[in-house]
Amino acid sequence: MTEFYEIARNKNRFRAACKDLNVEQLETMANHLSEFIEKRAQEEVALAQNSAKKDAEKQAIFAAIAEAGLTPEDFFSAEAPKIKKTRKPVAPQYRITDPQGTTHQWSGRGRTPKAFEYYFNNGGSKDSCRI
Repeated sequence: MTEFYEIARNKNRFRAACKDLNVEQLETMANHLSEFIEKRAQEEVALAQNSAKKDAEKQAIFAAIAEAGLTPEDFFSAEAPKIKKTRKPVAPQYRITDPQGTTHQWSGRGRTPKAFEYYFNNGGSKDSCRI
């Protein structure tokens, strides 16, 4: 909650906060507050009307679906297959051969493989093993 609300809901804190204000300033605050209350009430009425309109449209759609002999489950099945995108493998960009003669390849993405870490820590560079 805001500090304003905390002060406004407690009568003693509100009096203490307003004790240095004159009547004209208090009336101005009251006018601003009443204007804000009116606007908020209008907004709430508009939201309620929009909600009622949406509910009526939903009921009309459900009625049309029922007239056609269908059910909402025909459109929104829980068993709808989820399409999972498969990523294509990325071509390797780096290749090294370790002292045992094993060739290692790396696309340059993700965590650096141990063989490449060893190579880079011992003075090798990425540019020297680029394919």
